Amino acid sequence: MTAQDAATALVGLWPDLPRLVGPDWPHVRAEALSLVGRLAEAGTDEERVGHTEALLELLLPYPAAAGVLGTAYHRGRRSSGSVTETPDWTELCRLYDAMPREQWITARFAPDARGAGPASERTRRLLIGIDRAAHPYAFDSAQLDLSLPPEADAGVLDVDVYGAPEAVAVVPVHRSLVVRRHMPDPATDPSEALFDVTFLDDDRPVSLIVVFRTPDGHAPHQLRLTADPSGLLAQEIQLAPWRVAPVSPATRIALSLTLTSTGGTHVLTVRDGTGSATAELPYSSADLDLLVQEARRGIEDLLLGPQGLMYESSLDIPEETYRSDLRRLARSGFDLFDALFRPDGGSPGLRRVGDIVIDALASAGPDHAPSVEVVSDGPNLPWHLMYPVDTFDDRRLSPYRLLGLGARLTLVPLRSGHHQRHRTSYVPRPASEATAFIAVNTDIDRAGTARPRTLVAGQADYWKRRIADRAEVVDDAEKVTEALRKPMRPDSLWYFYCHLTGGRQPSPMGDMALEFTGGRQVGLRDARRDAPPDVPLPGAPLVVLNACASSARGSALRAAFSSYFLSKGARAVVCTDSEVPAELGAAWARRFFDRLLAGDTVATALHLTARELVRKHHNLLCLLYTAFGTADARMVTPS
Repeated sequence: MTAQDAATALVGLWPDLPRLVGPDWPHVRAEALSLVGRLAEAGTDEERVGHTEALLELLLPYPAAAGVLGTAYHRGRRSSGSVTETPDWTELCRLYDAMPREQWITARFAPDARGAGPASERTRRLLIGIDRAAHPYAFDSAQLDLSLPPEADAGVLDVDVYGAPEAVAVVPVHRSLVVRRHMPDPATDPSEALFDVTFLDDDRPVSLIVVFRTPDGHAPHQLRLTADPSGLLAQEIQLAPWRVAPVSPATRIALSLTLTSTGGTHVLTVRDGTGSATAELPYSSADLDLLVQEARRGIEDLLLGPQGLMYESSLDIPEETYRSDLRRLARSGFDLFDALFRPDGGSPGLRRVGDIVIDALASAGPDHAPSVEVVSDGPNLPWHLMYPVDTFDDRRLSPYRLLGLGARLTLVPLRSGHHQRHRTSYVPRPASEATAFIAVNTDIDRAGTARPRTLVAGQADYWKRRIADRAEVVDDAEKVTEALRKPMRPDSLWYFYCHLTGGRQPSPMGDMALEFTGGRQVGLRDARRDAPPDVPLPGAPLVVLNACASSARGSALRAAFSSYFLSKGARAVVCTDSEVPAELGAAWARRFFDRLLAGDTVATALHLTARELVRKHHNLLCLLYTAFGTADARMVTPS
């Protein structure tokens, strides 16, 4: 067993280490990554072998890990101080460097173009494939986890490549990528996706986006490629695949939208069952921010205007008020849709994208809700408020034309660089075994005032009744911070019923904080520093941020908390787009969690809860709740 063998064995084992090591994994992982860094910087083979051995020794004190690695370790120990191995250390270090970042899918230009820059009007063949060296270890351990059923030996990904239309033209030659659990023979079984890329601009780097979709339409993996004029093709993973044990067939995505910023422009791609369309949005980021502000005005009027007072005091909204509210929301949602997809001088491609969105919601209603997935690296557009129609008619308004009510909508935020979503293993459990971490702000109940209420107490009782002593309820900010720093139990759920306020840390970008009893806060900037993504949440819990009556209105900052929890391993996050009246938050929570505990997916539970509140109570504020992550996330196994 050479050091090379030990390295590749560890690469394949990496996704299972949180389970094999147990609660100590966050600290073990930090030391393991430190050793990886030392190995990459080592100047001699003897140092490299020593660091490889140290990685194995770090894991051996843990019985489950030792049971897997023990034999390899003892066979691979050096018999003397001399180094007799001659492994390919460049390849070994590359494997280690990929290990925590999960870069198994790679892109390259055809060999005949090696070293040549992207000359204007020159067509080059782009090949998307599996990293040949890492492939057997990645797939033998299901490292890529691309929705392959346990019994399947292979699967197919649908690959899209696109960039800013004025900078590059992409024509697919072969858009399917075959993935296998065992190394295929490239001579008899090609598994690459091929694209002819014509560069229209050769004086600056050109960005390309590669989106991989499973047969059911989900986007489990995404790359950003940068073709430099020097000929260098750099890649960075943007969307790491989920590591979730399948409990039922995946929800088929009826409509997929991907919004990515490339080269200073915003490119939107939409795909449905009939095909796809790509177009550039004719707006700068500042212009889009203005459009977003206008779109949110309708929902903010409900919260701040005279009619909003009814939302503060009652779940039931009078018919006349509801009609007025719906007209206001639909108008602002239509204006957003019209500005995005029907701008003056807009391209035919942009109109085509809008037509596909309209068609997707044509049959939406109380009993039909297509599944829509939006994958975006920003800006933070209010997709749920969009009202996709060609002509606005206030005599024929339907709440189910609002994308957040008419569809099972899921947003998937992207992150670039090395701060990737941490993939912790998730093994679904029945409701009888579910555990939860519940963090509340008891000040919401206004004890000791002339207007006390029991909203927090009622929710604590709910969890004690539903999962008994398996629910840990805290109201102390310090306990929340400690749980983030040193998470121990693999919970099914982390639930926050508290305020969301502006943080106390000065920053040009602003800060956000969860506020608990006594005004004590857990700031997002502090959390990122003291409990970074390198300290994952065991068990990949579902996270729900039910932030009521808060003073923080920045939707981009709110979404930042979602990205933080996703990067720590949450399989999905539900949060509010704006402040939510406390009474509504409590009423929504009971209905939503009843469905989750019955085994519904997050997307289904959100949609059914919203439909009930609109149908029975004429309450439209269910639009404020948005799911980030994956539509198929569940809290428990289906009953």
